[in-house]
Amino acid sequence: MSQVALRQVRKTFSGKDVIPNINVTIPSGSFTVLVGPSGCGKSTTLRMIAGLEHPTSGEIVIDGQKVNQLDPGKRDIAMVFQNYALYPTMTVKENIEFGLKNRKVLRRSERK
Repeated sequence: MSQVALRQVRKTFSGKDVIPNINVTIPSGSFTVLVGPSGCGKSTTLRMIAGLEHPTSGEIVIDGQKVNQLDPGKRDIAMVFQNYALYPTMTVKENIEFGLKNRKVLRRSERK
């Protein structure tokens, strides 16, 4: 796992600030949740971290490397969507584990 840092990240659409300024560091190995009302910028923030949106200004740093210009596929980041992209026959835990198992990511206890 990697540390993720957003440094003075700002996003505007049509000249309107949707994310005026965010500074946050998410420690490696932590479980972090973004919570807020509809339209507050949760998905936009996640999309910027994943590389699906570019910040208007600021830096996104993953494991010490600035990734603003790095393609999404090279960031080694994934998102779990709120509802429609989940497998309805699986539990929340199984949905989160699904991608990790497919990539053959070892559990901490299995790592050397």
